[in-house]
Amino acid sequence: MKNNINRKSDRGYTLTEMMVTLIIIGVIAAIALPAFTGLLSRYRLEGALQQLLGAINETQRLAMVRGKSCRINVNPSTNKITANTAGCLLSDRSLNSEIKIRSNFPGTTNITFSYKGSTTRMGTIVLSSDHTDSQKCFVIALGTGIKRVGDYNGSKTGSVSYTNCKTQ
Repeated sequence: MKNNINRKSDRGYTLTEMMVTLIIIGVIAAIALPAFTGLLSRYRLEGALQQLLGAINETQRLAMVRGKSCRINVNPSTNKITANTAGCLLSDRSLNSEIKIRSNFPGTTNITFSYKGSTTRMGTIVLSSDHTDSQKCFVIALGTGIKRVGDYNGSKTGSVSYTNCKTQ
């Protein structure tokens, strides 16, 4: 006849052990969540900068290839990047709604490229998010159309200045 003594390995987990495990997992999740949210916001911000830069480069290149003036519009209220001239942007871009766009372009935020790739306006565009302290910037030079991107060190509110855009 077999002995029916309960072995310790056959008992399973107690309610107390499961509760302690769940509490530990909850504490780790509470600590990691803000860091993960900030990391995700920084990735979205970098992605928005790459979309903006890609659309501007595409518009400049198509102006030179097609031999005509092309203008691109960056709309801060809708987070959309569109071309005001047909055939100057292969497709419109939409930035994540979390991204805030500010610029120091006089009037509307648009950039016009001549058939030579030069521009008649200079300005700075700053991208930011409420979920991270990081800000990204884009600066375009007057005449030459030379562009640079970097980290913006200025305030998240107020005016935008190219001097606060530090190259990466």
